[in-house]
Amino acid sequence: MASHFSDHCLTQLGLTQLGLTQLSAMTSINGFQFRALDLKQDTPTLQSWFNQEYAQFWGMQGLSLTAIENLMATTQHKFALIGEWQGKALFMAELYDPAHDEIGHHYPVAKGDCGMHLIIAPPDGCPISGLSFKVMDAIAQLVLEKLAFSRLVVEPDQLNSKIHRLNSRVGIRYEKAIQLSTKAAFLGFCTAADRQLASNTPSSTGLAQTSSVLPSSFKAPATSPITFSTL
Repeated sequence: MASHFSDHCLTQLGLTQLGLTQLSAMTSINGFQFRALDLKQDTPTLQSWFNQEYAQFWGMQGLSLTAIENLMATTQHKFALIGEWQGKALFMAELYDPAHDEIGHHYPVAKGDCGMHLIIAPPDGCPISGLSFKVMDAIAQLVLEKLAFSRLVVEPDQLNSKIHRLNSRVGIRYEKAIQLSTKAAFLGFCTAADRQLASNTPSSTGLAQTSSVLPSSFKAPATSPITFSTL
């Protein structure tokens, strides 16, 4: 039986008769080509990404290819997309139904909510300024425009200061601090209006902007480890 989440995705993509496992290349946003995760083709790449130090928040370090395939397999409530740039896989975004995830125990899930997890490939050569922001913005555009979800939902680790700055620039606002089974996180939301407002507002990567989206009760540690763009 299909879920509201999968039905919504398929309807927006015009693929009602196919199924999420048969998604082909969908669209190009910000120069990135989105396509469905191919478990056989992409799992070795994901395994190498998950074993990077910055990917510790995924909790998949040291897992076998089979274990990763099982965890990343498409269900009625989640699926993953690969974002390619210049012909190479650059990031993986997992989209999921918050009602069928641990995050759903921390707020009243509304129809039209879409959760998102992200991992970006380790730098290959000289870092490209602004690339991580373009990735985040492309995913927000995909979720809120192409897939027409009402809200993008995220739960980044509280210590991941780099992702907080990126989230703020995209238009994601944090509602509160929460404790998940694997991490202390922030619960954040972004609507199409939030994204549009952020795109029309001069951005700054300074700490002042980051602190403006954090819950007032949160006190940052004296030092926060920075990870490379992973939720």
